[in-house]
Amino acid sequence: MRKRLRGISERNWRVIDRLFVAFLILVATVDLLATSLREGPLALNLAVMTGIALSFLWRRSKPVVTFVCTLAGLLVMAVWLTQPPNLFAAILMLLTSSYSVGRHLSGRKSVLAGAAGAAAITTLAIIFDPNDVFFPVTFFWIVPWVVGRTIRNQTALARELAEKAERATLVHEAEQRRAIALERTRIARELHDVLAHNLSVMVVQAGAARRTVDRNPDQAVEVAKLIERTGREALAEIRHLFGPVRRGEGEALSGPPSVARLDELARGARAAGLRVELRVVGDPVELPAGIDLTAYRIVQEALTNTLKHAGGCNATVTVAYEPNEVVLTIEDDGEESRDDYELSESGGGHGLVGMRERAALYGGLVQAGRRRGGGFAVRARLPARPLVPGAVLSGAQGKVPA
Repeated sequence: MRKRLRGISERNWRVIDRLFVAFLILVATVDLLATSLREGPLALNLAVMTGIALSFLWRRSKPVVTFVCTLAGLLVMAVWLTQPPNLFAAILMLLTSSYSVGRHLSGRKSVLAGAAGAAAITTLAIIFDPNDVFFPVTFFWIVPWVVGRTIRNQTALARELAEKAERATLVHEAEQRRAIALERTRIARELHDVLAHNLSVMVVQAGAARRTVDRNPDQAVEVAKLIERTGREALAEIRHLFGPVRRGEGEALSGPPSVARLDELARGARAAGLRVELRVVGDPVELPAGIDLTAYRIVQEALTNTLKHAGGCNATVTVAYEPNEVVLTIEDDGEESRDDYELSESGGGHGLVGMRERAALYGGLVQAGRRRGGGFAVRARLPARPLVPGAVLSGAQGKVPA
C-alpha cells in the first residue's frame, strides 16, 4: 500500500483532492436537503458549506488556508445558520481539516494551528453546550490532528531510512568497484611478472635449441616442446588480461608465489601467532602459472583475514587435487558457534571480493561463510589446467557442498 501511495504523482493527488471536494459538496447538499434541523435559507447554508469545501483544494499545499476557512465557515454556521453537529458534512470537514493541519504543516506551525483549533472548538462547545466539551474537542480535533502528525513523522522517518539505505548501497557498490579495480590492477601487475618470466624462458630455450639442433636433434626437439608449452601458458594468461598492465612495486619474494610454496606461507603465519596445519590430498599436479599464482593469493588472503579477525586460533589449509581442478579449503575456529553452516558466493569485505574476482578470471569459484561449531571457512575451486575459452568449472554453477 505504501509503495502504491508513493507512486501517486502530484497531478494525481490534485485530481483526488478535486474529487474529494466534489464529494464534500454532494454530502453537504444531501445533508441540508434531508435534515429537519436546518436553520436559515437553504441557498445561504449551501453557499457557506460549498465555500468550506472548496478550501480543501489547498489542504496539502496551504493547509492554513483550509484550517482558517473551515473554522470561520463553521463558526458562521453555528451562529446564524444550521448547527454543525447536525450535519455529517460539517463534522467530516472538521476532521479532515484537523488531519491536514497535523499531516501537512511542519513543526511549530502545526502545533500552533492545532492549539488554535482546539481552543476555538472548546470555546464554541462551552457557548453552545457546556456539558459536552471533552468529546467534540478530543474526537473531532485532537485525535485526527495526532493521527496526521503521526503519519507525517512516520513518512519522514521512512523517507530518511530509504535515503540512508540508498546511500549505503551506493557507497557499498562504489567500494566494491574500487576493490575490484584495485584487485585487477594487482592481478595485471603479477601477470606481467609471469609473462615476463615465460617469455624469458622461451628466448633462452630458443637460443639453446638453435645451438644444439645440428649436433643433438633429440635435445632440440625437447627444447622445442618446452617452448611450445611455455608459449601456450603465456597465451592463456594474455586471454585473461584485461586493461593496460602497469608495473608497480613488487613484493619481496624469493621467486614467484605458487602452491608449492604454501609451506613457507604457513611458516610465516605461525611466526605471526596463527597455528596453521597444511594438508595435501591427492597427487599434486603442475598448475598453469596464473592459476598457481591465484591459488597462492587466495590462501594468503584467507590466512591474512584469519590473523586480522581471529587472532591466535587454529587454522587448517587443505589443498585437494581432483580430476581437472584443485580445491582449496581454509578453515579456522576463531569465532562463536553457529548452527547455520552455509558457504555463500556473496558478502564479505574487500579481501573476499578480490578473491572472487581473481578466481573468476580463470573460471573458478570462491565461497565463504561461518562454520557450524565456530570459525570461518573459505573454499575455492580452480581449474588444474589452462582454461579453454568459454569453459566453466563443473562446480561453478552451484554451491560447494558444506
